[in-house]
Amino acid sequence: MATTPDSASRRRDRQRPTGARRAAIFLAACSAVFAVAAPSTAEAAATRAVSPHCPQLTRKVVCVDQNHQTLWVQQGHKVVFPAVRIRTGMPGRRTPDGLFHIWLRNRHQYSHLFHEPMPFSSFFHGDYALHGTYQDVRRGGSNGCVNLTVADSARLFPMLGLGDVVYIWGHKPR
Repeated sequence: MATTPDSASRRRDRQRPTGARRAAIFLAACSAVFAVAAPSTAEAAATRAVSPHCPQLTRKVVCVDQNHQTLWVQQGHKVVFPAVRIRTGMPGRRTPDGLFHIWLRNRHQYSHLFHEPMPFSSFFHGDYALHGTYQDVRRGGSNGCVNLTVADSARLFPMLGLGDVVYIWGHKPR
């Protein structure tokens, strides 16, 4: 049976990285999270935030790491939106873990429940959304949504579409 480049790449994507590749992914993820200078090669820069926690799919995947309060977007082995600081749910209002799909997008959303603007909203699970906030994302917590700065959410919004994957893991540090 002939192997096409497309089928070979899919098979390679399903394989777990081993040895040096796994170490390179781990070090790249650490450098993105802790702002350590990344290697200068183009491939290292493209994979610096890829994490073994986030699935590597052909579709865009929004990776939400609640342990480090960061978000990035990857497509396959490439980071297409670099890691940014986020804010997830406060105690009693946890952000759900799991794999979700964006089902609704609204540039000018407003929460009548919490009396807050939610600019550049991408809903991924019921009333939970990725959206901008005018508050400081380094302090406090959200009501369960994934908050980004308005500037970061404005950059993220046009690159996402209906059906894109949102993958959330970890727990917000206290």
